[in-house]
Amino acid sequence: MPVTELTLPQDLLERVAARIEQETGLFFPPGRRLDLQVALGRIIRAMGAGTDERACAAWLAAAPWDRRTHDLCVQHLTIGETYFFREPRAFDLVRDYTLRALQANAARRVRIWSAGCCTGEEAYSIAIALKEALPADDWERVSILATDLNRHALQRARDGAYRQWSFRTMQDGLRARYFTRCANGTFRIDDALRAKVDFAELNLASAAFPAAENGTLGIDIIFCRNVLMYFSQPQMRAIVGRLRACLVPGGWLVVSPTEASCDLFEGFSGHCYPDAIHYQKEPEAAPRKRPPPMSLPAPVAPAVPAPRRRPLRSAAAPARRAEVRDRPGAANPAAAARALVSNGRVLDAVALLEQATSASPLHPELHYIRAEIALEGGDIGTAVKSLKRALYLDPEFILARYLLGMAKSAQGRRTEARRQFEAVDELLRGLDDDETIAGSDGLHVAYLREAVRSMLHKEND
Repeated sequence: MPVTELTLPQDLLERVAARIEQETGLFFPPGRRLDLQVALGRIIRAMGAGTDERACAAWLAAAPWDRRTHDLCVQHLTIGETYFFREPRAFDLVRDYTLRALQANAARRVRIWSAGCCTGEEAYSIAIALKEALPADDWERVSILATDLNRHALQRARDGAYRQWSFRTMQDGLRARYFTRCANGTFRIDDALRAKVDFAELNLASAAFPAAENGTLGIDIIFCRNVLMYFSQPQMRAIVGRLRACLVPGGWLVVSPTEASCDLFEGFSGHCYPDAIHYQKEPEAAPRKRPPPMSLPAPVAPAVPAPRRRPLRSAAAPARRAEVRDRPGAANPAAAARALVSNGRVLDAVALLEQATSASPLHPELHYIRAEIALEGGDIGTAVKSLKRALYLDPEFILARYLLGMAKSAQGRRTEARRQFEAVDELLRGLDDDETIAGSDGLHVAYLREAVRSMLHKEND
């Protein structure tokens, strides 16, 4: 059936658009309803012959939204058009920034995020640009994260095989150097470059970032090109705000020139070129006067610990959060420390946590937050110590174990990292994809499961 033959009632189309926005964040205003009709045509064809268009639309509007529905929709509602070294000025920014940062500080690491990476060409272009520019030792000090909400596109990105059209602006010499021609006519990227990029599922409309557990804290450069256009204005504003919180001071956000807006990018300085616009994060306004130190509740004598529950399960998670709130030695300082960090007062947060852990050393959440702050600042040693303390107190603290795996991976300790990721994978078994991990601000089991398996794949290569 040609997609132009779809003739859905306007009220049904509106209900479908509203449901899609509710579940995925993707926005189809009246001016984009033709795009939605075309996408529905693709979904109907994917469901197989004999599918009734009205029944399909009614199902999308009202049926329970499960993983199958989500994957089917995002695969066909977003059409990624990308290729290697698209808008090349951005890769000049990556190269120049990274060279300066690594030369200025021998202990420095640079972290780059391709948000909305589609099938991976952008992320691999970043890797190639840096491989060409950096000495071998400096190359090891760079990490690249690539995320998308489309699992089908992510699988293609992980495979790393591309057809001729993806190379339409790429120098032949680079393709010869970093790709191998396969029997089916595709070109597969070099394994070392493929292993350099960590691919993970992430919907920018969610509140799952910034977070240390998914690698979105302390980013130097974020690519978010031709992605914001899929969201409503309020969603765009919220996403840009979260992306800004992910960046280090002076970090960069690269967007498409068509997405530029003075109102949207508050807190950034725009650098305009004929073919690109890059936004640099402006420093936070300095407080006029340092407030007095926060007072902590009186320490509570530790009770005999009860058997630990697994810190997941949709039924158990609310109980565990209530348990944390009721512990005056942990919950109040934990919330206060997070609030200080979100306001840019990192040193105050560290001081508060040190005071809190001295008063109440048996609360794993406090050590976990300290590790998050340390990782954001590049202090992996302190993060590892804090995470080990958290896990000593709660061996089933899944986020702490995952973060310890990430820290060990950053240290190059692959066997230790793999052990942590395998433990997390085991703890996640039997849990539903849609369950939320307690204490994670909305992180779903499906996301963490995918992230862990991606890291295991990387560490086993």
